[in-house]
Amino acid sequence: MSMLLQQLKAIQVGVSQPCSETLLIDFPFRSLLNTRKPSFGLGGLGKSKNGSGDTESVTTPPLEQEASAVSSPSVTSPAAETPLSPPLSFNSRPLSDEAKTKKQKELFDTFIDDKLSAIPLRLIDTEAGKLRSMSELSTLFKETESYKAIESKILRATRNEMKAALDSFFEYAMFSHRWGAAEEEPTFQNISSIPADKTVFDLTEPREIRKLKQFCTIAKENGYRWAWSDTCCIDKTNNVELQESIISMFSWYRLSAVTIVYLSDAMDEESLRHSVWFTRGWTLQELIAPRIVWFYKQDWTPYIDSKQNHKEEERLAEIITEVTSIEHGYLNDFQPGLRDVKPNEVRKRMQWLARRRTTKVEDMAYCMMGIFGVHMPVMYGEKNNAFVRLQKEIMNLTDDLSLFDWVGEPSDMHTYFASHPACFARTVADKKDDGSLGVSYMLMYKTSKTLSTLYTASLLSNVKKLLLDPPHGHFIANGKMNMPLFVHDVRTLTPESKFDPPALDEDGLIRYSIKAEGLALVEFTTNRLLPLLATSSSDRSGPTYRLVRMWETGLIPPEEITPETESPSEPAESSTKSKLAESLGAVVNAVSQTAVAMFLTRLRQPFVALLLMRRSPDDPFERVGTMQRIIAKPSAGNFEFRPISTLIVK
Repeated sequence: MSMLLQQLKAIQVGVSQPCSETLLIDFPFRSLLNTRKPSFGLGGLGKSKNGSGDTESVTTPPLEQEASAVSSPSVTSPAAETPLSPPLSFNSRPLSDEAKTKKQKELFDTFIDDKLSAIPLRLIDTEAGKLRSMSELSTLFKETESYKAIESKILRATRNEMKAALDSFFEYAMFSHRWGAAEEEPTFQNISSIPADKTVFDLTEPREIRKLKQFCTIAKENGYRWAWSDTCCIDKTNNVELQESIISMFSWYRLSAVTIVYLSDAMDEESLRHSVWFTRGWTLQELIAPRIVWFYKQDWTPYIDSKQNHKEEERLAEIITEVTSIEHGYLNDFQPGLRDVKPNEVRKRMQWLARRRTTKVEDMAYCMMGIFGVHMPVMYGEKNNAFVRLQKEIMNLTDDLSLFDWVGEPSDMHTYFASHPACFARTVADKKDDGSLGVSYMLMYKTSKTLSTLYTASLLSNVKKLLLDPPHGHFIANGKMNMPLFVHDVRTLTPESKFDPPALDEDGLIRYSIKAEGLALVEFTTNRLLPLLATSSSDRSGPTYRLVRMWETGLIPPEEITPETESPSEPAESSTKSKLAESLGAVVNAVSQTAVAMFLTRLRQPFVALLLMRRSPDDPFERVGTMQRIIAKPSAGNFEFRPISTLIVK
């Protein structure tokens, strides 16, 4: 070893004496000579010239060039004293066929494991009429001719061939239906305990087994060996398996070859519109997750005589949109998760669920996890807290403030969260409100030019500071919400009741009017009497109210913020001052006057206001539930700019 280290040291400093023999350096030491930084492509693998990044085309370091470099004479030495050394040779020891075969088999096994981890934990074998576990599925695949064909030419088999064989074998059909009574549906225990000489098709009990048998028959007739039904392919007595299945279900439907929907109460267009299938919580993801859906009527005939995606049939798509309020684009190209979503996306998805129902209240949250791309523990027994946890997870994934745009009862856990998806239900009034809340940036720009002369230098400076250093968003700390808000103190809160003292009407509602600083009079309805507003300046212990507007990045106008050009009247040395980023005055000047004017113009437009109440000066604020959205707008002639305040809301 010491001999080898001396040889390596000699190589590092340059070989100045002729070598009597060729120096052989084994492969593990090649990296000691390679002083280049490796170039990595996707996944940390060397790219080929075509940039594919495939692991089969790893770039080999140019060792010959480096060997030449270390064996050449020093540039500072006389040429006569530094004859060229014999070239270094390297033994890379290419893999033997046995080693290559082993690596290819390992790769194939990895693809098999990946496929099995992506599909449901169990599938019904429609050919054998048996329920198959993951290990059985793996064994059955390895008995196929396609597997054996790849094994026989494993050295030449490509990745695409391996994946194609897996995709073809594991194509599966998913079942979507309205559950009957729980005791009438076939369970995992029913199907897994079928005697060896019997199949699913031989069963006569429980009552809904006929539905499962018909589904398996249709799947088999259409060439799908594998089928999945939520009633019997999940062992619901196993909490770990149940949780994994609920979290994975959206992706299982998305990866299915087809989803077969059985409408047990539909035979024509009219009955289709009123099918109970469209009212259930779990069927929402079963509608939008699959790439291909086939609808079957009560008599098990297809609603459309086509093997194409029924969601793409124009008339049927129109009916589904009318019934569910899900736009056509979402039906056929829905992208789960909340990355790069448009404003109001959270509220829109909640509205899809708002009028649906589930047997267990927790499922109203769990059925939306895949749609929002949320992963959270499944804990039956937590009741409405599951929906609060869902909203917390959504808040961590997006800054879309429509999460807080709801009406009705606040949650007991956090008053800023809705207690139930029904709080997001769209009303007739919402359509009118949404029209008044639209933003026309061209109109905003023109208006800002008109109003810009009314703004003081102090106001403009404060706005520039806000645009340069906007709030960082809302968050929960110590069980309370911290929120950046534009705050308007409520001066009057007046009940409009025919009773004295004020009381709820025959519908259990009462109407209030509010006058807040800087805002026009607004009205709202609630289902509870509110504590009287402390009107006396000496009464500091009574309840107080605020109308607030949440800060959102969408308030910043879509205009590029760049430093303005220097004024000709400025001295030459002002160019050096621009380097002082710490100078607030210099930084503030980087925001254009137009951006400030457009921002202030946006603040003068109608907005969704939220009503907060604080019972005493020592208490945090809490949100007041109202029965419709509060649409507020600045009072006429008011150009006051309110800085951002951070309030703590329980």
